[in-house]
Amino acid sequence: MDLRIPRTPEDDAGGAPLNLSAAIAEFYTDFPEHTHDVFILNHQAHARGREAVESIAPQIEALQQRHPEAKTGIAKSMALGGFEGKLPMSVNISESMFNKKAESAIYGRIVIPAGDQFSATLLKSIFVAGDHQPNSRFPMMAAAYNNTEMWQRYVLDHELGHAVTMLKINKQSMKTSSFGNKAECEADAYAMIRHYQRYGSQSSFPEYVRDLRNMNAVHKMDVTHWTSRAVQKVIDLNKQGQLQSLMPQQARDLAVKIAEETHLSTDAEHNITKAFKPMVFNMAAQKRTEGDRVMTLIESAARIGAETQSPAVLEICKLYIERIGQYAPAHLPQTKTAEALRETAKNAKEMFTRKLDTEPVMGGLGRILRDAMIDAQSGVNHPPQNDNRKQPPKPPKPPR
Repeated sequence: MDLRIPRTPEDDAGGAPLNLSAAIAEFYTDFPEHTHDVFILNHQAHARGREAVESIAPQIEALQQRHPEAKTGIAKSMALGGFEGKLPMSVNISESMFNKKAESAIYGRIVIPAGDQFSATLLKSIFVAGDHQPNSRFPMMAAAYNNTEMWQRYVLDHELGHAVTMLKINKQSMKTSSFGNKAECEADAYAMIRHYQRYGSQSSFPEYVRDLRNMNAVHKMDVTHWTSRAVQKVIDLNKQGQLQSLMPQQARDLAVKIAEETHLSTDAEHNITKAFKPMVFNMAAQKRTEGDRVMTLIESAARIGAETQSPAVLEICKLYIERIGQYAPAHLPQTKTAEALRETAKNAKEMFTRKLDTEPVMGGLGRILRDAMIDAQSGVNHPPQNDNRKQPPKPPKPPR
């Protein structure tokens, strides 16, 4: 499918797209063990999705023979849709989540790289906004990152990071650990390790990715993709010189370890969503000038950071206020009163003095329903709870 996205001089300045045939060959050289369970669709070799999916049909059929319980039809349909839109994704080939077992196995992945029309400028726009926007618009992208091959390489490595990690889903762990955020931390950590190996230890692109992921939690309430903590860990390890000599499998294993240490708990995930939801909805409902939008975001992040009881929310707000000046255009028209600016400065100062350790626990009906769904998927049966209108049954009398 031709999306017919108009190109601009900035798109063209990003250079040529990634050579997918070479990138795919490199992956199978690095991970020969995944030849029969990771299938990468090459839109530079196939014009249409049906043709691309048909090209891997024998491998999918062989996987189905090895794992009769694998839901290959669903995976092929999702991959077909993703390919037609040239949208990057990694599609799980797994057994049903409703198998009434403690775990669901993931037997393989179908990976769709970003289409050639996804320039660096367009990919940045997709990350931060709903429209194709110039690099000078908030949040700005520096000219050094307007590199289409580098962006497409990052996106592909991210999707391949999904493909080589998390080969099973522990359902009960989803009551305490964010499954989605852990998967995204694995993928971004792997992609950033490979980025340093490909583009050198002096690259600052991972710092940009860290900040984009953090901004998206504030601007778009994209909590699942909040990988900033994991990416920062990779940045720190790069500064210590620990990444360049890693083999691809070692990079994968390190990414899994980093994600285990840095991903969000379900309580943190809930608290972040709750903290930023009112602001995100309010910003979407009102049309603002760029200057007013930027200052309102800064004002809101400082206030939320000064008031929150969530360590994760506080961490996001601190990083946001520390870094947002790098991405705001210079000389934005001032729209806030002097009193409002003083209040923002006061909140920011208070926020940076705060330290929080314990994440507030999610409660209420939402937690009950979520846990009930997980139990149903896992085949865990609980006796019905007392309805508080009847006395609990008396224990049987001991035999005489």
